[in-house]
Amino acid sequence: MSANPSKLLKDYLELIKFRLTASVVGSALFGYLVAVKVLHTHDFSMVKALGVVLGGFFTVAASNGLNQLIEKEQDSLMKRTSARPIAMGRISEAEARLFCLLSAFAGFAILWIACNPLSAWLGLISLVLYAFLYTPLKGVTPLSVLVGAFPGALPPLIGWTAGSYELDAMGLTLFGFQFFWQFPHFWSIAWMLHDDYQAAGYWLLPTPHGRSKNSSLQIIVYSVLLIAVSIMPISLGMVNNWFLLFALPLGGLILFRAFRLHSSLETADARKLMFTTLFYSPLMFIGLLIC
Repeated sequence: MSANPSKLLKDYLELIKFRLTASVVGSALFGYLVAVKVLHTHDFSMVKALGVVLGGFFTVAASNGLNQLIEKEQDSLMKRTSARPIAMGRISEAEARLFCLLSAFAGFAILWIACNPLSAWLGLISLVLYAFLYTPLKGVTPLSVLVGAFPGALPPLIGWTAGSYELDAMGLTLFGFQFFWQFPHFWSIAWMLHDDYQAAGYWLLPTPHGRSKNSSLQIIVYSVLLIAVSIMPISLGMVNNWFLLFALPLGGLILFRAFRLHSSLETADARKLMFTTLFYSPLMFIGLLIC
């Protein structure tokens, strides 16, 4: 472990995948804000908002740290991950385990106290599914992405339940479009990094054929499902019809990029699809808040 505080901080930020963690926490906060806006059950609570942010942050940090602990050998085989702190020995396994344990406990406790037990349990379920089911399955089956989509879709639902105190159709709708969004997003990344993933024995594209028409066709199918789920908030009365100006163009652009990838099978088109998916979720949540 480095004795330099700034380098040590940098290593721990890399351990928790800070940018990814921040984006996940953002989706949980949006879930809470949407619940406040839609349900009118209570005014905005700074305590609950901070609970969602801090509880979510520690939970996701623990998940990502455990992911790197479990994958330390595979990380050392891939160019993209070979310099990670555990793979390089800058953070020891014992230190990482302690950090993850404390982070997981802090996340659960904060969500329980500041929000409610339901949000806390959903956070813990997300951690367990991500670290102990999705992570080991990555080297076994392409279905790992399907499994990983469940914990990946829980953050907006955690935020929603912080405001609603229950699992309901509207919260599950938020879960749904975050769930289906992950397939074009992560499969486009897997397409770009396929060779690197193969070096570590990972099969993250949807079929064993790799960069193929079969794989790209599945991306199209899930993009269509994403569009279908994204208009459900209108039928549930969460938003007005103006929300279509967000859901249809954004979903349509993802579908267009998916068709372009299917046509070319080129990494460049996978990259364009990936960048398109990056702004989908925040813009959709903004639409849910203003429509």
